[in-house]
Amino acid sequence: IMPSLVGSEMCIRDRPLTILINPTITPLSDAMSEDWEACLSVPELTGLVPRWTSIRYSGLGLDGEPIERIADGFHARVVQHECDHLDGILYPKRMTDLSMLMFSEERRHYMKAAEDGAEEIE
Repeated sequence: IMPSLVGSEMCIRDRPLTILINPTITPLSDAMSEDWEACLSVPELTGLVPRWTSIRYSGLGLDGEPIERIADGFHARVVQHECDHLDGILYPKRMTDLSMLMFSEERRHYMKAAEDGAEEIE
């Protein structure tokens, strides 16, 4: 995930860098949110992707000890995105509306037009 292309909760600096072996993800509710994602595996594209907003993830650390954590918001999105890679899934496969898959430059114009339209409404 490229945080510069993702919505409001971009900072996860307070989360420890974690290596997780054989991860599993369990959603903690049915609540999902859509936000923009991008990936170096799909260069210069970005898409609106639904993800669970709150998850529990678990697996083994490098030392073989179990790790289990709860993640919300952007942290939950990043964990889901990265675990998808292990299953051979790239974010476009998770999208529900492929008309929202666009070149990153195109998205900048799309977002600017949306902002301009919101200003006209006010």
